[in-house]
Amino acid sequence: MSATSIDDMAAAVQSGGGEIEQLLEAVLEAELLAPSPTDPAVHGFSGAWADIEGVPHLVLGTTPQSLHALGDRASYALTLTGRRALGGLGEGAGLLLHTAHGVFAIGPELVEDLRAAS
Repeated sequence: MSATSIDDMAAAVQSGGGEIEQLLEAVLEAELLAPSPTDPAVHGFSGAWADIEGVPHLVLGTTPQSLHALGDRASYALTLTGRRALGGLGEGAGLLLHTAHGVFAIGPELVEDLRAAS
């Protein structure tokens, strides 16, 4: 699944015209970027996190350009599938997907649904 397709699906879901299930399936299989403020080869992967109403969300991007707004928090990035990112999340955490059209939050409830379905 290409970054453009995921970007377009996320925009469609946000505008009420897309299927969330289709987007979530695509995110699981997609190659995404996981930004890190420090070099993962030297310091290990720390990730970039966002707090949404007190809930931690791991930030992922569809393209390097989608992560520009993070500045220094995205000095480095690992490429991984959405499924791998999901597997590394702790209980109660979500994902925040940066796309070409904005950001799309996948809250902890949806994360748990995805885990159950995987």
